[in-house]
Amino acid sequence: MLHHNRTRSNLTSIAYLPLAFAFGGLAVAATPVSAATLAPSESASRFDVRFMQETTGHHQMAVDMAQQCVQKAINADLRSLCQNIITSQNQEIETMQSWLQDWYGYSYTPQMKPGDMRMLEEMAMMNGAEYEIHFMRDMIDHHKSMLSDAVPCTNRAGHGELSGLCENIVASQSSEIAQMQQWLGERYGISDNMNDQPMSNPTNNNGGFETGNFTGWSTIGMAEIETADFGTEPSQGAYYAALSTMFDTVSASALESFLGLTPGSLNDLETGNIEEGSAIKQTFTANAGDVLTFDWNFMTNELESTLVGSNNDFAFFTLTSSPSKLADPSSSFMTSLTQFADETGFETFSAELPASGTYTLGFGVVNVGDPIFDSALAIDNVKTVSASVPEPTSVLGVLTFGAFGVGAMRRRKQKNSQN
Repeated sequence: MLHHNRTRSNLTSIAYLPLAFAFGGLAVAATPVSAATLAPSESASRFDVRFMQETTGHHQMAVDMAQQCVQKAINADLRSLCQNIITSQNQEIETMQSWLQDWYGYSYTPQMKPGDMRMLEEMAMMNGAEYEIHFMRDMIDHHKSMLSDAVPCTNRAGHGELSGLCENIVASQSSEIAQMQQWLGERYGISDNMNDQPMSNPTNNNGGFETGNFTGWSTIGMAEIETADFGTEPSQGAYYAALSTMFDTVSASALESFLGLTPGSLNDLETGNIEEGSAIKQTFTANAGDVLTFDWNFMTNELESTLVGSNNDFAFFTLTSSPSKLADPSSSFMTSLTQFADETGFETFSAELPASGTYTLGFGVVNVGDPIFDSALAIDNVKTVSASVPEPTSVLGVLTFGAFGVGAMRRRKQKNSQN
């Protein structure tokens, strides 16, 4: 299961510093700050602010999880580890909030998101070994997602103090990951690779992922099979694929090689350089005039930051030698019940295939400009409809798109209730 930022930000004061540069051209007057507190460049300042905003919320969720653990864990050493998480991460939250104010004029307090509350409520209903297993596996993933931000922070932070804090985060959370992995193995016979998916089998298309795994698909980066327990329901059946930029991701060049794309073609889809991402792909045969359809849902935490600027995460698909964008933070969103703040909800895409032959269909999601606020892409109900039968009702017409026609996209009504 994917875990990362679990808090919606609440800026009690939005103030841009009187820097020699301006964030996205939006600089306004703020409380004067000593030049000695400024990062050396706009890029470094943007990284600092985004990292501390994200990490403050991320730490707060870890504290909330650990407070529950202190009450429910059955082993004293796990309760002690959870108390250490509460103490250390509360201190780091206070430090980062102070730096945000002193360095950049921000007063920043995170708030609980609906999806976070849902997750904690589900954990509260567990007891004994079930609770400990669930908690440790979730906290391991939560720590891993923090490391994916903290490791680059050690080199990219604009302030030496923040670099030092990130080094401490890497050391402490790496140690806690190793300890929980050891306990899972010794006490419950669970290894960290037990979530690994079986090798793909190209003889089974598995377009709805109803095998509960990635049979028929190849994957790279962070790709998992999810159910409605993730916080958003499948568009059909019980399962769907979820790709994420949270951790275990790969570079843009690795994605392009995996998907057979021209080097640099993914960066051409958005301003800013791609930091990391994940993807899946499948090869299939079809006849001219067949219609390919799939359902997709873009989820993101990008809108949590006050400094998104031009660094927009995005989701994409590939069917020809060039990638095509599905969504980015400018898309229309609803509040998400997943661990992400916002989601588009499942929408349907359709494309009429121009010629008979073999096609490779790929899907991906990438983090642009920095590795901080993450995004995900859910995929479901991938299928082709033969040209010899009427098109499905989800195909609402044919539009011009490159070398092939594309049916209009529509939003599916979310089955889960929104708070």
